Amino acid sequence: MRRKELTDYPFNKEMFREVIIKARGDRSQATFCEECGLSYAYMNRYANAKNEDAPTISTLKKIALATRAVSYEELLNAAGYNAEKYKDDRPVGVARKDFFHPVFLGMANSNYDWRIESKGYQNNEPFEIIIERNEVNKWFFVPVTKADITKDEIQSIIMNQPKFTPGSKVSFVTDDAGIFETLKAIELPLISLYISVVRVLGQEIIDEVSIKTSISTDITIKNEDNIRPFAIGENQ
Repeated sequence: MRRKELTDYPFNKEMFREVIIKARGDRSQATFCEECGLSYAYMNRYANAKNEDAPTISTLKKIALATRAVSYEELLNAAGYNAEKYKDDRPVGVARKDFFHPVFLGMANSNYDWRIESKGYQNNEPFEIIIERNEVNKWFFVPVTKADITKDEIQSIIMNQPKFTPGSKVSFVTDDAGIFETLKAIELPLISLYISVVRVLGQEIIDEVSIKTSISTDITIKNEDNIRPFAIGENQ
């Protein structure tokens, strides 16, 4: 018998169907199922709103790893789970993907030329973007999920990453309001890097606040609405 989990709210099969279709994107159903590691017949029942039972948490984790179009939190909510209860249990790969996809979308809505230098959501390296601006050329994004993270830990991350050279910008990304408030209160006046903290929610960037260092810049992830991405996929 298939395992059934109790949800926090009634399962709405139509709502979950919409999220699954969004998660699939422009892939075929067969390809999407293969990348999720789930059977075609099983996923088809959800895609056609034929399944009355909510998917398990482990199933949602598999789907989350296979898509950038929706976040793990969105999948949890659509399946009837309270996302706040399960968010801390998400796989590291899912957390990195959830944080970096909004960054990618934010860059797409900036008014400067840019390209992805490394796909940090696939490994332990920071997500690196090259932008064509005089004061900032390399911009790194580092995910933060640790609720009780300290100033010393942030400083250790900065000092121990050889890619963070003077003049680079480093943004710490989180979807947790408490972590965001903790990080934005930090001051690092002796460090010659542009540093900020970014809060994301779902696929959107909610806010970015600069952390005080010895230098400053007005370059932020949220800029004018002139969409002009270029060279995506080059030099990777």
